[in-house]
Formats: sequence, structure tokens, C-alpha cells
Amino acid sequence: MSRQFSVDLTNCDREPIHIPGSIQPHGCLIACDAIADTVLRHSQNAGEMLGVGDAINGKSLGDILGAEATHAVRNALNRTNDPSRPAVLFDTMLQSGRRFDIAVHRHDGACILEFEPNLSDPTKPLEFARELIGRISSIESTDGIVKHVARLLQALLGYDRVMIYSFMHDGSGQVISEAKREGLESFLGQYFPASDIPQQARKLYLQNTIRVIADANFKPVAVNPVFDASDKPLDLSFAHLRSVSPIHCEYLRNMGVAASMSISIIVDDELWGLIACHHYSPRVLTMAQRIAAEMFGDFFSLRLSALKQTNMLEAATVARKSLDRFLRLAVRAQDIDGVIRDSIDDFARLIPCDGAGIWLNGNWTFQGYAPSEKHVPTIVEFAKKVSE
Repeated sequence: MSRQFSVDLTNCDREPIHIPGSIQPHGCLIACDAIADTVLRHSQNAGEMLGVGDAINGKSLGDILGAEATHAVRNALNRTNDPSRPAVLFDTMLQSGRRFDIAVHRHDGACILEFEPNLSDPTKPLEFARELIGRISSIESTDGIVKHVARLLQALLGYDRVMIYSFMHDGSGQVISEAKREGLESFLGQYFPASDIPQQARKLYLQNTIRVIADANFKPVAVNPVFDASDKPLDLSFAHLRSVSPIHCEYLRNMGVAASMSISIIVDDELWGLIACHHYSPRVLTMAQRIAAEMFGDFFSLRLSALKQTNMLEAATVARKSLDRFLRLAVRAQDIDGVIRDSIDDFARLIPCDGAGIWLNGNWTFQGYAPSEKHVPTIVEFAKKVSE
């Protein structure tokens, strides 16, 4: 983080959250030069966690990990050129005899290696994710898929609460789907302001589609050195272990939330919404579980985008048929006002609604749920004023 920047509620929208200078403590980190040869920085817990002692910076990566693990890491780096999709090595043994899941990516001139203790069989969550993808692939409506995804993802990951937020044009959002543990209050239908998610956080949600906080009460582990010789901090935009804003952790604690995870929903290259998972006790998600969740989220975004395009085409077809029907009637009509009023069913189908009304030459025609005739003149006058 910048040497001068101190975050508080008045400036959290400018907090440089991509360069916090620290990581979460459930893993450790090593940053090397661009060819993954020399260690330039490390998290302060790396020596103890990896079993290699504290004198790490300046050594070759092979001296720290061993020749076999280093060879595997370099091969993995050569397989990926997208920092938002780090290469992953499961259950890798280091020369210290300890086994880790390792995520590696290149960004901003550095090779960043993240180590997390191997805790489970990686195939189980990946198989479960594949099964869930199969379940939602047959759902043909956006409402249906949104309703089911929260429940399916809760089954996959076991969080106390899983919500789907949908963003609106002004950046605010609404909880449109929820699956929760019995006994918890419901957040379904609640709105939240755009300020709850600052712009720099939204940018990172687009760059790095999954974000995990294992313990909202964690003590950050500093990266050593925080600043290199050119006074530049390490950019952790794509690191899953990246530390978290203290303001956001306080926000979670105020809700009683101890651990969280979010998955970005990206439609047409824009942040459509978030899948937000809350747990009321600390919860470490394994690397395999994160990848499974990321895969599921990617497919959900693609499926939602496809359904959106299908809905647009269907709406265009309905609109064209309604307009064609109206024009055929209007061409040979003697009473055009009557044709317009008689076509209210066609007009109502153009936009999803519970009711529709036409105010034409002082006459009110409506169907479904609509204002009574005595209120219409006032509404019309108001509409005229706001449209001027």
C-alpha cells in the first residue's frame, strides 16, 4: 500500500486494494523475477510454512522448492499467459517434504507463487462442479437459473448463506436469489447502495472473478519487502491470498460474518452481479474448491449471457409480430383511435408488466393492474412535466 495512504470511511473509494503489501495467513507467497529464477520478495510466514528458514530473498527458486518442484512451477508458468487464470499444481511436494497446492501467474514483471497446504482430494469438488454445470445447462429461463444457482452452489461449498446480487444501471444492487442455513434471517429482495462496492473493487471483480476471505478477523502477513528498490509495491490484483481492506473486514464483522467468498457474474464484458457466500465462522476454502467454484461461476455467466440473448431475440420477435398485426389493422381502419385501444393486448406484450393503459383523446383504456380513471389526468400531467 502507498506509504502515505491511510484508509478510513471517508476515502475507502480510493483505497489501493490491489497493492495492500500483505496477504491472508492461510497460505504464503513468493515473488520472483520474470523467469522464475530468483526470489525477490516473500510473505513473512513463507519460511516457517515452507520449512526453509527465513533467509529467502536473493536465493534461487530451486534452492527454496527443490529441483523437481521448481521444474513443475516453470512448466506451469509456460502454460498460462493470463494472470486472471493462474496455473495450478495440486499436492506438490517440496524438498522440505511438505506438500502444497500451488497457484502461479505472471503479472507486472513478476512471477507470483501462492502456496496453500494440501488439505483434500482435488477431484471431488471438480467432479461436483461438473455435475452442477450439467444441472443448470438445461434451465431455459433467467429467473429459473438464478433461483437454482444459489441453492446448488451452497450444496457445493457448504457456506451458511449464498446470495446472488444483481447490479442496476446506477451501480446499486438487489439480492435476487438466496439459499441459507435454517434459522438465519433472509436478505432476499433487499437493496444495497452503489457505495457498498467502491469502483476499484468493481474493477478487480472484473479482473479476478473469485475472492475468498477465510477469516474476517485475520492478521495480515506482510510481504517482505513491501517496496522494492524502485519504491514499487507488489501488485496482487490476481493473487487469491491478497489481503483485504480493513473497512471491508469491519463491514463483514458488523454483520456477524466471519468468512466470505464472492464470484463475479460477467455478462457482455460487464459486471452483471455477484454470487456472495457468507459463513458465520472462519472457513478456509481449498484451492480445488475455489477452482470448482470459479468454473461453475464462469459457466453460469456464459449461460446467463446466452439466455439474455435468447430473451432479446424472443422479445424482438414478439414486438415485430405485434407491430405487424397493428399496422395491418391500422391501414384499413376508419377509426384509428379505436384500433389503438383495441390493440392494448399487443402493446402490453412488448414490455413485461402487470397491467397497461392508454390515455387517448381524454379516454382511458386499460387491462390488468392499472390506475383508476380518476387518477389518470394527474399522472398524465406529471408525465408531461418530467418529460419536458
